[in-house]
Amino acid sequence: MTVAILPSETVQYNELTGASTLADVMATADEQVARGDIDHFRAFPTGFSPLDDVLNGGLRPGDLFVLGGPSGVGKTIFSLQMARNVALMQRNANVMYVCYEHDRWHLLMRLLCLESALLGHGEAALTLRRLHQILADAPTKRGLLAELRDHKLYADAVASLDRYASRLTLAKASGTMTTLDQIRTWVLHKLALGVPFFLVIDYLQKIPYESSGLMHESEVSTRITQGLKELALSAGIRILAIVAADRNGLQSRRVRLYDMRGSSAIQYEADIGIVINNKFSVVSREHIVYNPIQAQSMHNWVVFSVEKNRSGRSGVDMEFRLDAAHFCIEPRGDYVRDRLIDDRITLE
Repeated sequence: MTVAILPSETVQYNELTGASTLADVMATADEQVARGDIDHFRAFPTGFSPLDDVLNGGLRPGDLFVLGGPSGVGKTIFSLQMARNVALMQRNANVMYVCYEHDRWHLLMRLLCLESALLGHGEAALTLRRLHQILADAPTKRGLLAELRDHKLYADAVASLDRYASRLTLAKASGTMTTLDQIRTWVLHKLALGVPFFLVIDYLQKIPYESSGLMHESEVSTRITQGLKELALSAGIRILAIVAADRNGLQSRRVRLYDMRGSSAIQYEADIGIVINNKFSVVSREHIVYNPIQAQSMHNWVVFSVEKNRSGRSGVDMEFRLDAAHFCIEPRGDYVRDRLIDDRITLE
């Protein structure tokens, strides 16, 4: 597979390769701002605080954001919620969620549960079990969303989806057919609309790679990572890619960016590298031994460790409450003040 430069007529912010004097760059920047073309300078917030402060506003065109962590820690929950946040907040942007793990129906169910939880439905918030029960009880020839729109409690969850549904594309991907070239084709189609674009890949190591000979898994991950970074730069888009841990990483109490499959390329190519761990797994032992009640509550929290950040601070740990039953992470978190394993402390 070759990495092709995107056709210039379909690219929003692609700069031609070559050299320009600083004076020319300054003049071009002034012209862009004067005509209101500021999307290239604008960051897309993630919708999570204080994460957006650490990232100096969020993701910028050309950024590749890689998100790692152990299995089941909440990487898909965060990524889908961030895709939803961008589609909701950026009224002139398009978002695509390319998923190799779940079908579009399941992602819709997750979004309904998420919206219900964020609306404060509390114990009555939608879950997969409640949705299946509503489906079972619904009259024949009546759709699920039609049923929810008439429901006195859940109508507002569907209304929340309607606010961004036309800007969020859910793409079911195949681990044998949905190559990087196919993803690039989807991106080209969306870029033709002439609006800023955010792409989410769930997950990077599932992207199939065609080669003439046998290649080691780490080399495949390297080629795919390089291809995604080239796509982000050439198309001027923002990309978030979930990455999977290798065998050693899955056995570690605290997973790091260097524990990802193809970690060398991931660490080098990424503009932002964040690893999510369950707080109970990474907090120092004294917090568990001397305060067992607090320790148990840590199971419901995840720690975001910013290990690489080209636009701001790195080496920062933040914590967020995870509501796994509703596929939701509370958008307001805090800096970690507890001591984490390997004596790493991050202060506000």
